[in-house]
Amino acid sequence: MAFSAHEALEYLVNAYRHQRLPHSFLFSGEEGSGKRQLTAGFFEAINQQKFDPHHPDYHQVEPESKSRRILVDQIRSLENALRMKAARVPWKFGLISDADRLMPQAANAFLKTLEEPPANSVLILATALPDALLETIRSRCVHVSLRRLKPPELDPEAAAVLDRVARYCAGAELSVAGSLRLARSFEESLNRLRGRIEAEHEEDLKRQLEVYQKTTDGSWVENEEARLSVLTESRYVNARAKLLFRLIELFGDALRAVFTGTGASLPEYQECTRRMSERWCAGDLLERMRGLEQLQDHLGRNVQEALAIEAGFLRAFGPLPAVNPIKSGVS
Repeated sequence: MAFSAHEALEYLVNAYRHQRLPHSFLFSGEEGSGKRQLTAGFFEAINQQKFDPHHPDYHQVEPESKSRRILVDQIRSLENALRMKAARVPWKFGLISDADRLMPQAANAFLKTLEEPPANSVLILATALPDALLETIRSRCVHVSLRRLKPPELDPEAAAVLDRVARYCAGAELSVAGSLRLARSFEESLNRLRGRIEAEHEEDLKRQLEVYQKTTDGSWVENEEARLSVLTESRYVNARAKLLFRLIELFGDALRAVFTGTGASLPEYQECTRRMSERWCAGDLLERMRGLEQLQDHLGRNVQEALAIEAGFLRAFGPLPAVNPIKSGVS
């Protein structure tokens, strides 16, 4: 049974009040289902203190390597932090975001933490893909499945990209020059996303320096700067993948419109996907969507970003090559 984040919080708080609080949880649900919201609400409910992601007794692990994997050193750091005495609240929290990204060594290290949990600690794994976790990990956690109550709001940058694509696809004719202009505007959106992530991390480092600079040596600053640099790359890769997925969703909605007359993933763009379904047949839409899927694959293989985007957008938004009637078997 899947809960809303609000229903799940009531369930967890009730268990706490009846002194039946487990030490480990698995929060699963697609993007927008409220996994972070539930974690924050749970922290506030049992600690009677406003949630702050920078709270000294709240520790979060997320993919930090360029390949967006959670490494064993991150799990060991989490365990060390949780075994320290709580600074301000009764319950320390350890959250592993995107837990399906645990590398095998990291997963095995976390399994040992589950088997011997630190005192007064709550361990939470959050993922959209619970079946990707080791069965031995899942079996040691209380599984709370969350449902999304409404489609997630589009990120402003994603909305801007989709708006540009919608205007372009509604134009009179697709061209090589037009698809390259669209590719450049997509790269500009990515640059803004990266800049936003870097600014957030610079602010985070500044905040930490104000708190810890007098009690740590210079090596801590260097290590933290290196960690945030790697985290910036990881978050950027994730944000880029999500932005590209929105474009793939747009073509998916257009394909559905060809067969059913409607498209559901991006309801704000139904007029656009309807026009796309009238303009192109299912085969053309599939070919264009494959261009974006291939772009996603190339970026995952560390192909040079600018070249990969240019090639992918030419295939997705440029003129499709004419079919050779001899090769296609048409007489």
